[in-house]
Amino acid sequence: MGLREHGVVIKRCRDCLRVALLYPAVYSAAVASLAYQNLYYMLNSLDYVYAERVVASSMAGREPPPRSIETSRPLKDFDLVIAPISYELDYVTLLRLLLSAGIDASSSERRRKHQPLIVVGGPVPSSNPVVAREISDLVLIGEAEPLVPRLVEEAYTRGAWDAFDVLACLPGFLPASSVSCGRRVKRVWIRNLDKAYHTTMQFRVPGSGEPWGEAYMVEASRGCPHMCRFCMEAHFLMPLRHRSKKRILELIERGLGANRVRKVAFYALSFFDHPNADELLEEVIESFGAEATIGSLRADQLDEERLALIARAGQRHVAIAPETFSPRLCKALGKCIPLEKTQRVSVEAWRRGLKVKLYLMLGLPGESDRDVEMYASILRELSKRAPPMREALRVSVNPLIPKPFTPLQFHKLISEKDYMRRIGMLRTASSRVLSVDALSYRYAYAQAVIARGDERLARVLIEWAKLGGRLGQLRIAARRQGVDTDEYAYTPTTELVYKWHSLVDNGVPFKTLMHSYNTLTISITTQS
Repeated sequence: MGLREHGVVIKRCRDCLRVALLYPAVYSAAVASLAYQNLYYMLNSLDYVYAERVVASSMAGREPPPRSIETSRPLKDFDLVIAPISYELDYVTLLRLLLSAGIDASSSERRRKHQPLIVVGGPVPSSNPVVAREISDLVLIGEAEPLVPRLVEEAYTRGAWDAFDVLACLPGFLPASSVSCGRRVKRVWIRNLDKAYHTTMQFRVPGSGEPWGEAYMVEASRGCPHMCRFCMEAHFLMPLRHRSKKRILELIERGLGANRVRKVAFYALSFFDHPNADELLEEVIESFGAEATIGSLRADQLDEERLALIARAGQRHVAIAPETFSPRLCKALGKCIPLEKTQRVSVEAWRRGLKVKLYLMLGLPGESDRDVEMYASILRELSKRAPPMREALRVSVNPLIPKPFTPLQFHKLISEKDYMRRIGMLRTASSRVLSVDALSYRYAYAQAVIARGDERLARVLIEWAKLGGRLGQLRIAARRQGVDTDEYAYTPTTELVYKWHSLVDNGVPFKTLMHSYNTLTISITTQS
């Protein structure tokens, strides 16, 4: 790829297991993935494994035959291909890369032709593996640290396909659909984050600004205590676990030096739920003389002192996600942030020179145009309190996308007509200081379709990849395969939703999620 990289691993290893770490997106996305970084260095820490990275050249269109970044080795020549799937559309890019490499989409054909074993993992396939097991050989159900070392050890000792025979149906290893387990496969997760592998070195291209303005990425916590009813990541990563303050500071000290950076990017679904969050920020600023950046925050955990701390850490904006301003609709999400708190945090952030970004959702159970008109009115009033600088307040809007293994997995996606009309209503509040950005409906639709997909949809994804993977080609691929994708987006049946529950034991009973959804939606609809 012609990259001048920091942190690249080159091993001289004649008899090693050759693993392709395939990130189904472009290089800049791979750099920003801490999970991918950890996998790369964890695998290469093993004497008998040489892991090389493969990324996409683009997110759509014709893909040249993929080769590894390290040695330009063709993808087809590896023993094992491991692909983390963090977003639903990653499946399409994965298939584009496999097809371009001359690797069959069928597990049985791959085995017959002695092609690489294809393994996928991450929150998307763990939550709904029905699609994944149609296009891969093994689906990792759970977290990488306990599963990947077992996988590569067996593959090195026995050979990749013999390892498949040994691991199939064991906890954490769901095989391709051609193999029936006869029971649900349990999710596997690591109990103690201090004992989990975490890389010190992280690859990047110096001077590129990636990732996060060139920062050392460190995971503070895993899971979330709030368990919002729309959040797949919280349900996938449960229970909440914290890395200790001592361990985090050790990683930061080594990571800043090894990577020659002066910024720390904290990874956590809810950073300020870490019992030492404030102390960690203070240490970064005072002890290491570095800056820090944190992603989306909960407004109900922010006050004047924390906003001042965030500003001292060098962050230039604060992102908060109330999702809705309605005290009625928020109950469906399991996330109710008082409007007054969002307003107070915004004003305090502006006082400290921080820009504010708000995340809102449309298409909540029981939502009407009247609710969205109220949002627009609130945004207009709030923008009047903003300082006179361009985009002091940015509002990012997306539809509620129903995700597997959450109570809202039964909910239908908002229609395109309603979504675009309500986006237009919000944009009436736009001004010099306030901008409203909206997620593409076609992208949201594709996410919802894949999130609740089944065996039939896997055929659509293969056809879509052959066409080039552009958003506008999804419906063309579906028509060619005789599949109505609206069924997944708008009218999911109980039988469809139950499919992934019948394969995986994620620790959340199907009946519990259904009862939660029915109770809440009936209550909210009654109040409308």
